[in-house]
Amino acid sequence: MKQSGQAVLLILLVVAVALGLGLSIISQSTTDVRISQQEQDAARAFNAAEAGIETALQDISVIGGSLTIDSIPVEYTVTGKDFLEAKFNENESAQVILDGTANTLTVEWVDKNSGEENPNNCTGVSAASGQTASSLLVSVIDNNYQVRRYGFNACALSASNNLTDVVQAGSDNYLRKYQLAIAAADRLIRIRPLYNLTSLRVTAANPLPTQAYQINSSAQAPTQEAKAIEVTRLEPGTPSIFDYVLFSGGDLVK
Repeated sequence: MKQSGQAVLLILLVVAVALGLGLSIISQSTTDVRISQQEQDAARAFNAAEAGIETALQDISVIGGSLTIDSIPVEYTVTGKDFLEAKFNENESAQVILDGTANTLTVEWVDKNSGEENPNNCTGVSAASGQTASSLLVSVIDNNYQVRRYGFNACALSASNNLTDVVQAGSDNYLRKYQLAIAAADRLIRIRPLYNLTSLRVTAANPLPTQAYQINSSAQAPTQEAKAIEVTRLEPGTPSIFDYVLFSGGDLVK
């Protein structure tokens, strides 16, 4: 009778262990299915938000809208910016559109906290690619296609490149700042970083025409998985090769 009781206890113990193991497997499987579903819904929401960005880019003049992608509602907004702020590679030209009124532009460049943009903190540098903080070549084009050119160094390089050394510190995280006077006849500005990539910001005392568009798109799946995307699109500009062309108001005669 004693041995029979021990056998029952052993059987109950085995059943309890098996039941616990089974419940653990079921719980893990349920969790895996839920996580997998959340990942799928997150991917669907992200793709839907991307679709909102693409829709906005197709008609950038629209200030916003909504659509449904794969049963997921999407909301997007488009906001025009009257200043230019972005990161530009070495020899990649930035373009600023003017509106035919006299103005004062504030040009700020080089993220001082970036080791890539600001190597050696301008100590013992030379005018060579990647060895110094970026210099700027600025071309101002007026309504008669005349071009004025300026050159600014973030570091003391004037002895080697004859550009103007700028020492005024920029605001926020910008290393340097220069204020450039613009005449009413000026129509376009091209800014090309030399020697290094750089973060660049151009603001004005008086509002400029729209220089860029900030697009925000958000989507939420039925399982509450939500994604939001922000994209900035600059106004289209001519390639950097156009910094070297000759501007003429009429036909060129050989």
